[in-house]
Amino acid sequence: MPKFCVFAFHLDRVLGLNRTIPAVSRMFDGQACQVVLWDASLHPKDLAAGPTTVRMTWREYQNSLTQRCWQRNVNPKSNSGCSSIYHSEWSKLALFDFLLQIHNRLDPSCCGFRPRQEDVCVQPGRHDVCKDQENIQLANIVHREHDLRHLVFINNKGFFDHNEDNLDFRLLEGIKELPEQAVSVLRNRKLREKLLQSLFLDQMYWESQGGRQGIDKLIDVIEKRANILLTYINAHGIKVIPMND
Repeated sequence: MPKFCVFAFHLDRVLGLNRTIPAVSRMFDGQACQVVLWDASLHPKDLAAGPTTVRMTWREYQNSLTQRCWQRNVNPKSNSGCSSIYHSEWSKLALFDFLLQIHNRLDPSCCGFRPRQEDVCVQPGRHDVCKDQENIQLANIVHREHDLRHLVFINNKGFFDHNEDNLDFRLLEGIKELPEQAVSVLRNRKLREKLLQSLFLDQMYWESQGGRQGIDKLIDVIEKRANILLTYINAHGIKVIPMND
């Protein structure tokens, strides 16, 4: 079922993040499948090398949040340990990944929640690295060749079946600000309306999820997480600020 990347694309656009690659649902061999637009700018000339990835450990990531790298276009000091990514990009990624519970970027070893038997990170040795969390390598941190400052969200496999008492709050660790435009959609209770309007445009996807009833069930999950996120914002004094490019 083409649930993951297509829904993630529409959520991304509704929140005003604009960091995912367009994805639609199409029929192949009688089944609805997700089709993601090919973006050559994500790949180096050697295609076998895979997408253009930022290599970073959890410690380095947390340091970049503390350093507020490239904020207001200020060049970081040479010894800062900053990557090429704008500080605000991490806030957008954290919000997006929390709502969809995408852990394969910031928490690839599932250290922030109780993994299930079907999760990849329960394979021998994968979850054990949580004993040394500082040196865990982040994954799928991708930018375009010609745009080193902005992230591109790929491999957006969200989880709609994570219980509310087992959400991965590690995805929000170190985040002190979140994008105003996205949070306003959550606060103003406009998320469901906007998602319904957007998802209805992809009739193949709409029908593959069981029509309005199936789509509503997916949105129910995201709305509950949005409310939890709003509570988290208030409880932790997270600033909500404009993050326009």
